[in-house]
Amino acid sequence: MILKKPGIDREMPHISYEIEDSHGNSKRIKSIVVCWVLLLSAVSSTWMLSRMTLNSHECLVSVTAREMLTSGDWLWPTCNGQPRLNKTPLSYWLVAGLAKITGDVDEVTARLPSAVFAFLSAAAILYFVSRWLSFRIAVLSTAVWATSLSYIRCSHKARPEMTLAFFIILCFLSFYSAVSTQNRRRQVIYMLIFWISLGLGMLAKGPAPLPYVFIPLFFYTVINHKWKLVPKLLPVVGSIIFLAITLPWPLFIAYKMNWDLTLWKHEFFDRFFGSYARGNQPIYYYLLIAFKYITPWFAFLPMAIAAPFYRVWKKKQPIMKFLWLWFVLDFVFLTINAGKRQHYILPLMPAMAILIGILLEDMVFVRKAHTDKFVLNVLRYHIAAIIIAAIAGPIFIAIFIPQFLASTITLSVITIAITLTVTLLFIRKHRVIACMAGFSGIVVWFMIFYAVFSEKLDINRYSRDFSQKIAQIVPDSDKLVAYRYVSKRTVQYFGRVIPVIEDKLILYRYYEQGNWILATGKHLEELNKDGQFRNVYYEKKADRRNHENVPGILFHKSAPIVKIDGSGAVEKPPK
Repeated sequence: MILKKPGIDREMPHISYEIEDSHGNSKRIKSIVVCWVLLLSAVSSTWMLSRMTLNSHECLVSVTAREMLTSGDWLWPTCNGQPRLNKTPLSYWLVAGLAKITGDVDEVTARLPSAVFAFLSAAAILYFVSRWLSFRIAVLSTAVWATSLSYIRCSHKARPEMTLAFFIILCFLSFYSAVSTQNRRRQVIYMLIFWISLGLGMLAKGPAPLPYVFIPLFFYTVINHKWKLVPKLLPVVGSIIFLAITLPWPLFIAYKMNWDLTLWKHEFFDRFFGSYARGNQPIYYYLLIAFKYITPWFAFLPMAIAAPFYRVWKKKQPIMKFLWLWFVLDFVFLTINAGKRQHYILPLMPAMAILIGILLEDMVFVRKAHTDKFVLNVLRYHIAAIIIAAIAGPIFIAIFIPQFLASTITLSVITIAITLTVTLLFIRKHRVIACMAGFSGIVVWFMIFYAVFSEKLDINRYSRDFSQKIAQIVPDSDKLVAYRYVSKRTVQYFGRVIPVIEDKLILYRYYEQGNWILATGKHLEELNKDGQFRNVYYEKKADRRNHENVPGILFHKSAPIVKIDGSGAVEKPPK
């Protein structure tokens, strides 16, 4: 990264349509830009929430929420009739609460909390960064976050990660605002937000917020000698609020379990040290994931890591160092963690988005830190890389996945059109419009990609279709049990609890009593070889296990064999 020396502070002249101008229409322009960036964030987080089938981890949330509604017990979570206590319950409560309004736990209901919290995280970045730095940096940081793969991907998942990330983001943003303001009233408000967010984060996915939040904040306090501020950060009142939010549910569960906390020990401590659910990933794993999750802004990641240590940033430098500590120290913590999972990095990515927003603001508008030549080279390299990728993509697809060729060519044409449009706007010095067009183009590209490819890439659709078909076959009054294994996808789309029977003798008694038997994969083969069970309905692609589609079969002692009509719908057997 080429940076100017501190003594050279040349600023490009403002033009009338820039959002930091001093003309009378600046408020109207700012209102338009705020509406645009919030709309951008809303579209990228909610577009086609129902398009993809819920995956297994999402179904852990959706099934548990549905069973909360069915049982009326919101404190003792169950999933397919079995206790689901290894995760804190906020995600289940949110989905179940929405389902009481919508009447069903479907894809939209399950994913909407993640989409809403993603949008709120973008709004929080816009608000807080505009108070720290400038409105323009806040808009760019929000747009980078809302167009990153981490935001788009996790806002479309029913898992608790985006909910957790929102509360962690709010913790960091409110804390820095509290320690940097001289207004005591605002300081108290910000710290109340901090402690409440920390408590709700623990309910979203505890105890993850504790290391995520306190490791960077501890080092920030030590490095910057902020110990004198600690008594002003509501340590007593805040801790009481935090404990009042956090403790009731785990204490209730611990009491119900007779204080046997082995499950939580495995989940929280043994996972970290690698003796339970080990991730088996290399030490550089999160470096690759960081580049992946900040896509399409990955080229700026190394620059953002180095930037806070250049004095040319002047008043921005303390904020940049705070963001650096947030990202880097949590990155180190995750790297040490033996139970590596890619979504664990999500709460770090907003810090990187804000750092990149600061870099972009300087490159595009101010150029106090970057030379004109460096910025021009960055633009040239990006244009070249995008056009090369747009041309090479269809060639690769034509060779290896020809069935996707037409869709890929369409996306490549759109990519080139967006790139050339944004480049032309920059050349004509319409910088604000060029930025808005660029960010909007990314979201439009994502929308088209999702509309075109989501169904083709939906690897769980066979499990959904099979489960919905057996839901048509098995009467509501009858009981269905599974032999040795049933996926949470099957339970979700079947719509009822499916007890799992391990013992074949017990299974046979269920069968003789007129119950339905479900088996998939190798367990299907075992029952077929046994020869005592009568096949009523068979599907070649019924479930997904170990990254492969496996068959499924439905047994019943006396029900007619089920046929499928030409449309794929079940022809119900006569009563």
